[in-house]
Amino acid sequence: MKKPQDYFTIYKQSAWGKDIESMIGLYHDNVVIFDMWKHGYQTGLTEWSIVIKDWLGSLGEEKVNVIFEMIEIHESDNVGFGSALITYQAISTGNTVIRSMKNRITLGFLKDKDLWKVVHQHTSSPINSDLEAILNF
Repeated sequence: MKKPQDYFTIYKQSAWGKDIESMIGLYHDNVVIFDMWKHGYQTGLTEWSIVIKDWLGSLGEEKVNVIFEMIEIHESDNVGFGSALITYQAISTGNTVIRSMKNRITLGFLKDKDLWKVVHQHTSSPINSDLEAILNF
């Protein structure tokens, strides 16, 4: 990424195109991920790459449309911070939304050799009084 803002475009394109290598390329070798699914916590690009491959590889004929809202970016010379709301829409072969969910995402960026990489990513969702995630807020 030439700048942290590129993350949002590249992530969206990578998800839609099921481009595993492009998505993996967004992340730093020493990335720390706080995710909402299965393991909840991954460290290092090797471990996170497995999750990306499993997710994009499991889609079959479906596509994933990613919509970012309320994007905020703050950066200095070599460190950046971003946040947004992120909606995932599963799109059928007939171009119909078959399910969707909305999360919150917080990102930490590090500039290394003139390229920005995600060094920390945290996804979350608000919960209701029954301690259940609210995925469509």
